[in-house]
Amino acid sequence: MGVIVFIIVVVSISVFLLKQFDKVAGRGPKQIKDGINSSKIVKDDRIQCSECAEMIKPEAKKCRFCGAEVKK
Repeated sequence: MGVIVFIIVVVSISVFLLKQFDKVAGRGPKQIKDGINSSKIVKDDRIQCSECAEMIKPEAKKCRFCGAEVKK
């Protein structure tokens, strides 16, 4: 019986602390439902390296994975 009470107390405290953290971090129910910081996501168009097929930034002059020069 004591173990069950202990587990319930620990879970209750954990839920309370998580809710308090969300308030401090400025995340309300809408932000949590929509995805945390979804409004700050920036579309990042990447291109594929012709040598190693890794995704790299279009401004890159060299592939950061294999070192090949990027052909524009």
